[in-house]
Amino acid sequence: MPNSPKPAGGQGRRDPRMAFRDQSHAAAHAAARRAPRSVIPNHPSIPQDQPQLINSPTELADLVAHVREAGHFAYDSEFIGERSYYPKLCLIQICTTRRIALVDPLRGLDLEPIWQLIADPRVLKIVHAGEQDLEPCLRLTGRLPANVFDTQIACGFIGLAYPSALSKLVRQLLGVQLGKGLTFTHWDHRPLSDVQLAYAADDVRYLPALHERIVQRLDEMGNRQWAMEECASLCEVEAYERGGLAAHLRLRGAGELLPRNAAVLRELYQWRQEAARRHDTPPRAYLKDSILVDMARQPPTELADLDRVRGLPRPVEQAEGPAIIDAVRRGLAIPLEEPPPTPPEETPAERFMIDACWAMVQTWAFGRGIDASLVGTRGDVADLCRGWRDGRIDERNWLMRGWRGQLLGQSLLAMLRGEGELRVRWHQGALRSELSPRAG
Repeated sequence: MPNSPKPAGGQGRRDPRMAFRDQSHAAAHAAARRAPRSVIPNHPSIPQDQPQLINSPTELADLVAHVREAGHFAYDSEFIGERSYYPKLCLIQICTTRRIALVDPLRGLDLEPIWQLIADPRVLKIVHAGEQDLEPCLRLTGRLPANVFDTQIACGFIGLAYPSALSKLVRQLLGVQLGKGLTFTHWDHRPLSDVQLAYAADDVRYLPALHERIVQRLDEMGNRQWAMEECASLCEVEAYERGGLAAHLRLRGAGELLPRNAAVLRELYQWRQEAARRHDTPPRAYLKDSILVDMARQPPTELADLDRVRGLPRPVEQAEGPAIIDAVRRGLAIPLEEPPPTPPEETPAERFMIDACWAMVQTWAFGRGIDASLVGTRGDVADLCRGWRDGRIDERNWLMRGWRGQLLGQSLLAMLRGEGELRVRWHQGALRSELSPRAG
C-alpha cells in the first residue's frame, strides 16, 4: 500500500511526517511547564472548575442532558491530520457557563449524541474557526451543523481583524492572557498530560463569555444580523465539500494550463482524491500537487510514459499506473465547451475605476466596523464593474449575494450610475461610513 502511514507504536522507521509534531510536542510541553498558568477571572460565564474527563456512556449521557438544559455550549476538537485521509479525532471539548468536559473518542464511545447536538437548531454552538471541528457531523451522519456562532467570523464585524487567533480575542475582549497553544502535539497519546488537559480546556473555557461580549458589541454597532448570516455559512454543505468541481484550479500552476490540459488536471485531481481515500493518506502526502500539474501539462497516455514523470513515486506508479492513464484519457476525451472570453487587460482608465471602487468598498467596510477581507476582493469588485459597464449584472457575483448585496452591491451599482454617495466621518475615535444608493 503506497505511502500508507504506519500504525502508532508500530515497528520500523519513524514516519517523517510526524517529525515536526514530535518537535512541537516536546518544545510546547517544556515551555508550558516553565510558564505560569493564567488566572481564571471571576466571571459568571467562565467556569472555574477543572475539566471532567468523559470516558463512559453514562457520563456522556449526563453531559448531553446538561448541554440541552443550558441550550448552548462551546465546542472544539483536537485531531491529527497528517497521517490519514480524514483527520483522526482525538479529543472533543465541550463547555457551558457552568461546566467543562473533555470527551475521549479513543475510548470507543458512541459520539452520535454529540453529533445530534451539533445538528440541533435549538442548541447554540459557539466555536472559533470551527469549520474543521464541525465537519465530522456531516461526514459521519449526513446532517449539517445548525445554529453556529463562530467567534473568529463574528469578531470581523466589531472592528477587529479577521482572522484573529483565539488567544488575541480573549486577551483583547476579556483581559486574559492564554498560554501558547498546543496545535501540534500528540493528542492521540494516552494518558493525556496535565499540560494537554489544561490547554484543551482553555480552548473552550472562555468561548461563552467571548460570545456574550461579541454579541454586545455587534448590537451596539448594528452588525449582528450580518455576522449571524456569515456564521450561517458554516451550516451549508458547500463549506464541507472536499475536491469540488473547481478544486483543481486552486493548485499552483493550474491557471497557466490550456483548457484541454485543465480538463486532464481535473480528472487527475479526482483520481488522487479517491486513491488517497482508499489508502487513508492525505492527498498531498500521497502525491504532490506539482506532479499532478506536470502530468496535466504533458499528459502520459501510456503506462510507459509514467517512467518519464519526474517525482512520481514508484509504489504509486506500480499500484495506480492504469488508473492514472485512465484519468488522463478521460480528461483528453472530454468535449470542451467554448471557453469564456478572457477579460482583456485593464486599461489605465478601467484600472483607475476598479481601484477607486475597491477603495470605496474598503472604506465603507472599515467605517461599519467590518474587516474588508470578509466583504470580498478586488477581483469581485472588478467583475461587478465590468458587468455594469457591459450591461450584464451577474447575480452570482459575490458582492451581489446575501448581506453583501443588500448592504453594498446595490449601492455600489448606484455609485457607478452616479446615483449614490459615500459619506465618511471621524466619530469618537473611529471611522464611520454610510454608503447610500441615492444622493440626498
